[in-house]
Amino acid sequence: MDRIKTAAAAICAVSAGGAVISGLFGGTPLKRQMKLLLDVILAIVLISPFTGGGPAIDLPEVCTFDMGDYGYSRELYIEALREQTAANVAEVLREQIEAAGIECGEIEPEVNISEDMSIEIVRVVLTADDAAAAAEIVKDSLGADTEVVDGAERETEAAAEQ
Repeated sequence: MDRIKTAAAAICAVSAGGAVISGLFGGTPLKRQMKLLLDVILAIVLISPFTGGGPAIDLPEVCTFDMGDYGYSRELYIEALREQTAANVAEVLREQIEAAGIECGEIEPEVNISEDMSIEIVRVVLTADDAAAAAEIVKDSLGADTEVVDGAERETEAAAEQ
C-alpha cells in the first residue's frame, strides 16, 4: 500500500512538472524533448510498484569544502578584502570630512580581518587642515574607540628620527 501511495505522489509530481514545462517552453523543440523525458519518468513511476520498486540510484557523497586545502587562495581573498575595505572606508571618510568643510589629504585606515572573517578598523591615519575636527568625524563614524593619528605629526616624527 505504501508503494502505491508513493507512486501516486510521484505521478502527481511528474504531472505537475509536465504542466510547468508546457507553460515554460511553449512550442519549442525543447518542449517535445522534455515532454518525452517526463513521459519516460512517468512510465517508470507507474511500473515501479508492480516490479518491486524502482531502480536503485546511488549518488556519490559530496565532500565538504575545506578552506585548509585552499590556504593560498584564502590569503589572497583576505588581502583583497582588506584592501577593498580600506579603500571604501577611506572614500566614505573623505566624503564626510570634506562635507564638513575640512580640507583632507591622505586617509589610511588600518583594517584587521579575523579568522571568522570579522572586519575591524582600529586605527586611521589622516592628514587634514583641522586634524582634531577630522578625528571627531572619524570617531563619530567608526566608533569612539577608534584611534585617529594625525598623519602630519607622524611624518614630522619620522623625519626627526632620521
